[in-house]
Amino acid sequence: MIPYYCGVAGEEKAGLNCGTENCWAINSKASAEDQQATMDFMVWCVTDPDASRKLVDTFGVMPYKQAAESTNGFLAAADQYTADGCYVMNWATNFQPNVDSYRATLVSALNQYNADQSDANWEIVRTAFVDGWAAEYNAVNN
Repeated sequence: MIPYYCGVAGEEKAGLNCGTENCWAINSKASAEDQQATMDFMVWCVTDPDASRKLVDTFGVMPYKQAAESTNGFLAAADQYTADGCYVMNWATNFQPNVDSYRATLVSALNQYNADQSDANWEIVRTAFVDGWAAEYNAVNN
């Protein structure tokens, strides 16, 4: 999650930009028994309170309404923006220059900040976002 502000009309009602490219999936080439076992496990992960708590504590988020509440500061901010009537901006990484390299650097910086929410680590996020965009744009276009 990260705020994206561009100076366009209406963005004062924008919440945090959030999303992921990560999804759960079941291998269609696995046996029917293994597919069912995977589905059962996935359902258990999101319906069992202890499993949900463990996943949220480990990963910071579980995108299901009945999931345990997260203590992640980004998620708390996103929830507050939504409660205040702001909309969630889609995480559209296909418009980022040299997306895989840019995203890897930004995610690394965000993870560092998430582990230690200091001003110094926020500066690393800012640098990865602003300077990283410029560096990746130049790498692709020069």
